Amino acid sequence: MVLRQLFFTAILALCPLQAFAQSDDGDTTQDPASGDTETTDPSSGDGDDSKAKSYIKIPNGFSPNGDDINDVLRVTSSQGITEFRAIIFNRWGHKVYEWDTLDGGWDGNIGGRPAKQGTYFVLIKAKGSDGETHTIRRDVNLLRGKPNDDGSSTTEQ
Repeated sequence: MVLRQLFFTAILALCPLQAFAQSDDGDTTQDPASGDTETTDPSSGDGDDSKAKSYIKIPNGFSPNGDDINDVLRVTSSQGITEFRAIIFNRWGHKVYEWDTLDGGWDGNIGGRPAKQGTYFVLIKAKGSDGETHTIRRDVNLLRGKPNDDGSSTTEQ
């Protein structure tokens, strides 16, 4: 866990996202089940709870194997997101892909060639229409199983 935090601290230092400058006095919460981290900007609190709360969700794995099921890593659910940027890193911290629209995503290719099966890391920074700043730092599993005729899959290395 400490190593993962150091990794993302280093990545944030190397890839500053000026459009998403984080306030030092914001509240940070982490979902224990998924490891997602969310930081909120305390200056956005106007006391109006009638606004819909913004959110963003992305899965922790995908399988670009041509079966049209989870072939692209993308946002699966969101509400009220006005600014968005996602970056994928390999296990050595090299940026392998990025996109800046909610409709975008990673198809599991690096430079037009299939990436190896394994663990990658995603950093997402987003802003909601309610003033919330969302930061997601998590690992993502790329699985390259081939579907069999009976619906099961065979994993390739």
